[in-house]
Amino acid sequence: MPVPAVLFGPACRERMQRGFETMARVLALTLGPLGGNIINQRMNTTEFELISDGATIARRITELPDRVENVGAMMMRHIVWHMRDQVGDGSATAAVLARCIARDLHRLSIAGVDPIHLRRGVEKGVQTAIDTLDELSRPLTDAEDIAGLATAAMHEPQIGQLLGEMVDVLGPYGSILIQPSFAVGHGYAFREGSRFKGEYVSRSLLSDPARHIAALDDTYVLVADFHFDTSASVAAILELVARADGKNLFIICKNMWEKAIHTLVVNNRRSPVTTYAATIKPVEDLRRDMMMDVALLTGATFVTDVAGMRIQDLTIHDLGYADRIVATQEYITIIGGRGEDRPVQARIQMVRSRLRQATDREQKERLWERIGRLQGGIGELRVGAYTERERTALMEKAAHAVKVVQAGLEGGVVPGGGAAYLAIIPALEAAINGSDGATSQRSGAVADTPFDHPDEAMGARVIARALEEPTRIIAGNAQANVPRVLAACRAEGGGYGYEVGQGKVLDMLEARIVDPTLVVKAALQQAASGAAMLTSAEALVLQRAPPKSFKP
Repeated sequence: MPVPAVLFGPACRERMQRGFETMARVLALTLGPLGGNIINQRMNTTEFELISDGATIARRITELPDRVENVGAMMMRHIVWHMRDQVGDGSATAAVLARCIARDLHRLSIAGVDPIHLRRGVEKGVQTAIDTLDELSRPLTDAEDIAGLATAAMHEPQIGQLLGEMVDVLGPYGSILIQPSFAVGHGYAFREGSRFKGEYVSRSLLSDPARHIAALDDTYVLVADFHFDTSASVAAILELVARADGKNLFIICKNMWEKAIHTLVVNNRRSPVTTYAATIKPVEDLRRDMMMDVALLTGATFVTDVAGMRIQDLTIHDLGYADRIVATQEYITIIGGRGEDRPVQARIQMVRSRLRQATDREQKERLWERIGRLQGGIGELRVGAYTERERTALMEKAAHAVKVVQAGLEGGVVPGGGAAYLAIIPALEAAINGSDGATSQRSGAVADTPFDHPDEAMGARVIARALEEPTRIIAGNAQANVPRVLAACRAEGGGYGYEVGQGKVLDMLEARIVDPTLVVKAALQQAASGAAMLTSAEALVLQRAPPKSFKP
């Protein structure tokens, strides 16, 4: 069993660096349209899988044989997964940037450069690069640019084109669902209305038992954050609808117990009012937000016991109305809600304001979905393939592409394929060398630059060198002459990069090859932070590994 250990200085840094490099080398193989697949043997089986996604590959690598190298590998793994959680893309790019930055920082540290000033220079260099990327960024509005971004994210031109067309129709906040198509080809469809994650309360309350659907047309709607647990709890609302000569009622609630369900089943047989019910799937705040949106779209009062409201006190004006509501085991779809437009638009503006302030990727995705639901348009991207496994893999890629497109719509885009990083190198070099282009001297600080010490300028040069690395790897994976490609990109100027499909250097914006600005910025920030942490480590503490147990 491994025993506890403490390693100091170069003894820990160099071995961690090797693990860091090992993980990065594997991930670098996937960068670019001609990046290779990685073959992974499934644990405790003889089955293999082909993986081309950097974050998935990092997840599969759980441990290296050498304990110290494994720490470095897990640091790289953390960078990659933080990229996936934060912006949904850019894992391989962050890995190759981090490897290059860590390698140069390690070399300079061994040479005796002050590590504090070196790290400060890295931070200032990254900030200068980020500011320049913001200036380079442009809004993502054109359908062809959206298609190009989606295609770059999943390397499937047909699906990318379909996504571009769907976003063009639905708008930037449109709700896009990925659905299986049992034909070989791909397609899409649009639905009016809004779709919420939810399910019908019982198979005893279905309009179409064969298809497992509870659907009502021209129906009153009750939206109540209540547990309906007795017959009396639903009888009052049924009587209210009957007195108003209503024919249909759809109840959307927190939960409904057996006694209340039985009352509705009997009522549907004997009463002229047909009633079905469904629940919203998310819990707590997410459920309440969704129910409030349903109430807004249908013109209903959101009934909640938190405000001291009771079912017995409701009037017919507290109920909403919709042209059609359909509940399945997965979703509640509302078509033709009678809610007023002005409150809906006010709610959309409120959610957009929250979206601008949000920092967590998962929270951002929820807010995007909420805006799409409130806008009332649903797009279904239907993905087909010859086999179920291929279809599942394509659906995962399509869902990933949707997240990348959302990032582009949110923060704009820059030239893709590493071209944005090449475009900002001159601005960073100008900041390092001073406004007059003079080269910094080792004996003192450079005037008119943000770098207060010559060692800081060295740290910034590490960033400038690393900005070439994504283009190097993309060209190398395509078996191109890397020095010739870089020289051609420099000669052409900012925004030019290597287009692998045509095998030549092009203006990436004209070629419709773009990357989300948020992803490009996050990859550089995560890479620099992780590499600086690795190279500044002075000690490593290894704990005793716990004995393996197969008991739950």
